[in-house]
Amino acid sequence: MSVETLLVSLLIGGMLGYYVPFKRTQKMGDGIIFTGLTILLIAIGAQLGGDDQILQNLNMVGGFALVLCLGSIIGSIMCVYLSTAVTSVLDPLSASSDENAITRQGSPSEPGADGFDWKITALIFISLTVGLGLSTVELPEYLVTNLASISDYALLALLFGVGITVGSDTEALSQVVHIGWGVFLIPLAVAVGSILGSVLLGLIIDMPVTHAAAVAAGFGWYTYAGVVVFDLGGRKLGAIAFLANLFRVIATFFVLPVVTKYFGGVTSIAPGGATTLDVTLPLIQRVSGEKFVIPALINGLVLSVAATVLIPTILRI
Repeated sequence: MSVETLLVSLLIGGMLGYYVPFKRTQKMGDGIIFTGLTILLIAIGAQLGGDDQILQNLNMVGGFALVLCLGSIIGSIMCVYLSTAVTSVLDPLSASSDENAITRQGSPSEPGADGFDWKITALIFISLTVGLGLSTVELPEYLVTNLASISDYALLALLFGVGITVGSDTEALSQVVHIGWGVFLIPLAVAVGSILGSVLLGLIIDMPVTHAAAVAAGFGWYTYAGVVVFDLGGRKLGAIAFLANLFRVIATFFVLPVVTKYFGGVTSIAPGGATTLDVTLPLIQRVSGEKFVIPALINGLVLSVAATVLIPTILRI
């Protein structure tokens, strides 16, 4: 699905939330987000468990992919966190996430007393488990062949719901405008941290620096990274790139609530990498707040463009 289609869905939802403000606008957005997220994760789980090629690669190169995935996630989190600590550029976004929790009392994903969003974490775990379970039974042929389309429609619904909730929050955009060009510090820190973290852990498993860097430069965009690295770096490295970036997407759903609680809302943008443009954007909105949606969109867009340049460039070094 094209980026333009996703952005149009987000824009329509945003206009609805902004121009048709009514009492239950945000609750409607929450319901759409939760429904879309559940369907999307079930579809991802079913596709992952039902793809024999992925499972075969998982046995062969899964360990390498997991190490590089952890390196890219940890590196990006630490780099963004340090960037917010040493510069005042992102101060408007670095306000305590507790403020957001107060303004969103009563929402379906309201954090618990310990500040951790157990409901969203349980939803993610259960949905992926159901999807993996469905992959073990014989599903109707038409359903199997249309899993990708189901994922696309669920993603459209997710972004539409995000648009509604953001559009009804008039303070979110003003905070980003106040930051100005400093918002581009986030994707820069994510890119540097992802590559450095992956390279450092790659040394432990004796992976060449350029190979580890190229895998990390996918920034979670596993479909692109897998294909390009396969063409330029060979079958094995292509499988590692695909799985490492796929693992990053799945891991983001689980670590993001923890990152938000202990490192702050800005840092919650880091784990998702390029996928903050689409798949992981709704989770950032639900866990961290509306004011992080636009920075997350910008982060995902910049990193998506960067991936198309960095991967082939690194592999040609």
